[in-house]
Amino acid sequence: MASDLAAHNRAHFNQIASTYDKDLDEGLKSLTDAVQARLDWIGVDWNGPVKVLDYACGTGVISRALAPYVTELIGVDISEEMVAKYNAHANALRSGVAKMSALLGNLTDRDNPPADQFADPRYFNFDLIVVCMALHHMDDPTYALTRLRDRLKMRGVLFVIDNQSRHHPHDEESGHSGYDEDYHKLAGADAMKTVRHAGFTKDTVNQMFAAAGVDGNFDHALLEEPIVIRPRGMKIALKMFFARGERV
Repeated sequence: MASDLAAHNRAHFNQIASTYDKDLDEGLKSLTDAVQARLDWIGVDWNGPVKVLDYACGTGVISRALAPYVTELIGVDISEEMVAKYNAHANALRSGVAKMSALLGNLTDRDNPPADQFADPRYFNFDLIVVCMALHHMDDPTYALTRLRDRLKMRGVLFVIDNQSRHHPHDEESGHSGYDEDYHKLAGADAMKTVRHAGFTKDTVNQMFAAAGVDGNFDHALLEEPIVIRPRGMKIALKMFFARGERV
């Protein structure tokens, strides 16, 4: 059930929140650079007021990448510890950047509707909704995107970042690349409980965007270079994609 998956995700990300930024530092910096290099491709009018929802926001990596260019950032995550980390980063960046804060919530669970606070108009009419490295943790990504579509303004942009294919662990000492294991398997049983999809093809992503009603001016781009992370001394290269579409 979706509620069981939500509980696994909440427990896992609460557990890793304290070391998340440190363990993934190299990859998070590369991802920040990749997002900032593609602002025109994302397709928001960065010259006007820009209100952003960073859904499944984690510690706020994408929010911090976008903060210099937007007016308001709202992060939502299922993990209390990730929300706390996000808000700590937001407080540290308080001067000279967008209004930025996160709160605990789940907007995409079939079994449990969002908390009443999310009915407030503040949580609708977004110019941009970002979902980074979260769809593969969801039972029904199309349903999730549909619920998020409802919170976009017309012609607002949905921007998704996720895995194109399996993660590829590398043996640092031998230089051997192993393509037969998935990163989440290496991370352990708790991590595996949170995963529902090994990755998404372009066609699958296009179909999900279309079904959710956010396929206006759809585009999909593979990152030319893998995003490298080094948890627990391993070197892991993530093959990732960016996808964007507009509410129609």
